Formats: sequence, C-alpha cells, structure tokens
Amino acid sequence: MSSPSRGPSDPRDATSWFVPPWLEDAVDLPTFLVLDTRSAQGRLERRPKGVSVADLILLHGHACDGLLRGAYALRALFDLAFGDLPIDRTDILVVSKNSPCLGDVAAYLTGARTRFGTHRLDDGLGVGFQIQLISTGRAWEVREEPGFFPSLIARWELALSRGDLPEADLRELIAVNEEAQWNWVRTELLPTRPAEHYLVRALDSFTPPPAVHTARRTDTVNRSRPAPALFGGVYRDGLAGFATERSSEASDGRLRARYQQGPEVTR
Repeated sequence: MSSPSRGPSDPRDATSWFVPPWLEDAVDLPTFLVLDTRSAQGRLERRPKGVSVADLILLHGHACDGLLRGAYALRALFDLAFGDLPIDRTDILVVSKNSPCLGDVAAYLTGARTRFGTHRLDDGLGVGFQIQLISTGRAWEVREEPGFFPSLIARWELALSRGDLPEADLRELIAVNEEAQWNWVRTELLPTRPAEHYLVRALDSFTPPPAVHTARRTDTVNRSRPAPALFGGVYRDGLAGFATERSSEASDGRLRARYQQGPEVTR
C-alpha cells in the first residue's frame, strides 16, 4: 500500500505505526480518486486527489475490520457507478449504518455530511451503502455478502461494545477479539477483489431516510461555474485548457479593483 505523499519534515514519518506492517505490505488494496471544489466558494477542481487506506485510518483513528470492509464495499460500488472516473465529492448523497467505522468511510469517500443532510442513516443496511448523485438522481446500493464475515466475531463485537462482561474477561477478550478480527482481514478479506463479496446493484427508485439535520453547504454552490476567462490570479494551476483568453495585467488589475469595491456595488 502506498502511503500519502509526505515531505521530509512531516511528523507522520515518526508516527506511522497506525498502519500495521502486514497492511502496509498488502497489494491491491482499494484506492480512490476524488474531486472537490478549489476553495470555500470555488468551482470544481478537475484534477483528482488520491485517497488511500492509510488516509482513511488517519481520519477514523485506527485500523479495524469495519473500516476495511467499508472501503471494499464502496470500491465495489464506485466501480459500477463511476467506472474509471474520479468520485465527485460535491455531488453525492450517501446512506450508511450509524457506525463509527462505516460512517467515517462513507463521509470521507463521498464528501457527504450529516449536518448538510447529505449523509443519511439506516442501520438496516448493515455493512452496506446507498449513494445517489444529487445532479441526476441516479442511485446504487452495495451490501456485504451474507455469511462472509464470521458470526462469532460479530457476536463478540456486540458483546464487547455493550461492556457488560466481567472486567477480568473484558481485559483479556478485547485483545483476543482484535487478533480474531485481524486474522480474518489478513486471510479472508485482503486476498479478494471488492466485487467478490460486496454486491452492487443500480436502484430503479430511491427514497433516502429523513435527514438528521439540514443546512446549506456553501463550499459547493459554485461547483459548476466555468473557469475565469480573464483573471489569471495567483492560483493558476489547473486553468490551462479551461480559460478562453489569456490573462493580462490590465484585466487582472481591473478585476482586482472591482473586488476592492465590495459586493454591494452594482454594475
């Protein structure tokens, strides 16, 4: 697994223990290309960014079977929904189980957020997701193949989450459970391809669960605006091939002067 790009002074160089060596050395782990807007009120950036399992671990806080199962499930879904195209994280509504692992994976890889009403919750999905493209309404669903994950581990995960076992048992059985989880990931999940055990289908009709909260997301409102025709600016990367004219000092100066007048000035 390739690690995120890092500079020579990046503090993660000294704290990369969060990726187990056997996971670091795994081949064919899911990776993702994503699109986002360029700035807080900016248009869509057409250059994709790469997201690795290591990035998901950094967001979530730890490596676990739930995080890996979620990554495999969404990779299978994205392969059907988008093919080789990057994932536009400004245009997706996602439904997931209200779990720490699956919810974090869903939010990071789709860009959906509970507070904006685009991340909806349905515990009936289990290890599965539904996504809908906001722009077109097209929707897909993925679910883990029944029986793929051992019921014994699932029962122990539930029991250890409740915390009602004797303290002496909890102390030891948490470690035993971690070993069982990772043995399953190493021997059963990692040797497979996402579509082998994560089953995807297009949804002819889709009604998402109600939103927990709804607020206007302001960093995607200009996602479809075209690139500037005149203004070069300091953030020139990515403008080539989109601008219709070359910028000039005269046009840059005029547009900066217009900006200094403030948005209240009408033209």
